[in-house]
Amino acid sequence: MSELHPLADRYLDLLFDGPPPELRARKDLEDELAAQLTAGNHVCIRGFWRIGKTTMLKGVLQRACERSGGAAMFLDLRDPERDDGLPQSVEAVLARLTTKVTEFLARVGATELKADPKAPLAVLGELAAPIFVGLDELLALFALGPEQLVTLLDALLSTPKNVRVAVVAHRHRDVDALFETALVQRPGMASAFVPPISDDELVALVNTPASAEGVTFSNEALGVIAELSGNRPWEALSFCALAAKKLPRGFTGEVGPDAIDALVNLDELAESDEGRALVDNALRTLVTAMSPEEKTLCELLAVGGEGEVPEDAIAALEATGLVSQQEGYQLSGAFFAAIVSAVAEGVIKVAVE
Repeated sequence: MSELHPLADRYLDLLFDGPPPELRARKDLEDELAAQLTAGNHVCIRGFWRIGKTTMLKGVLQRACERSGGAAMFLDLRDPERDDGLPQSVEAVLARLTTKVTEFLARVGATELKADPKAPLAVLGELAAPIFVGLDELLALFALGPEQLVTLLDALLSTPKNVRVAVVAHRHRDVDALFETALVQRPGMASAFVPPISDDELVALVNTPASAEGVTFSNEALGVIAELSGNRPWEALSFCALAAKKLPRGFTGEVGPDAIDALVNLDELAESDEGRALVDNALRTLVTAMSPEEKTLCELLAVGGEGEVPEDAIAALEATGLVSQQEGYQLSGAFFAAIVSAVAEGVIKVAVE
């Protein structure tokens, strides 16, 4: 039996398994992207790590099926046979997709049809219903090299009219330019960045599991969580899990803002897997996912410095929801801002290559 407060286990389950349908956020955007699929476009879902892209992909597939009466299949493009998850050839990716298509045909009772290993999605054109294919972790394909990656994208997105594809594309400085030209700007492709969640969605995400255990996060505590996380759900749930792990096992009642404030220092965070993951995710976003111009902008905003930053870097980070404009530009999320500041000031030293 876990020695933790049961609420900590609930939050940890949400972190690792994702939210159930009733807690899934950003449903308006899911509807918009599902409408793009059913209108005949492919869809690209973009964003930094742990912003909720996979959850949105699955929600979009579900809603597209509901809108059209069609069916969906899903494939994580990471190679499950390798520790690094990186596919080693176009043929290996197509072989896994062929297996997935064969399983799908069996599920819908079309076992007389056979998938072509060189173009596994083509056989789905023999079915009368709309078919939606979700491909997660497109970033894993960068190991194939630019030429092979583009070749594979062309193969995956050249589909029969009844088959539409939704893909997840992480932001990563090594492949952003390639994704922009070969994917985002592709004719018939709709794309969107996954934004932060709304305040109401944050309240539901935090207090719905809490209330099931007789616990409530006060409005002040919710405000601190929102300020720290920038309304990014994975970060918010991580702070909630850390706070719940500090609760006595039989605790019921209200959690105040001090319980959250007490968590936010590097020494405290370093004592837990969840805390270290928060720091690692912020550093990975800053160092590997952002362009040099975007990284410079974040450092300037975090330390209050001045400098020239291209407008497109500002626009790109506004699109992701990581930079917002109220009274001037600012970073969305005090925790991320603190990590960026620590990097800019040399408190945290990271490799840039």
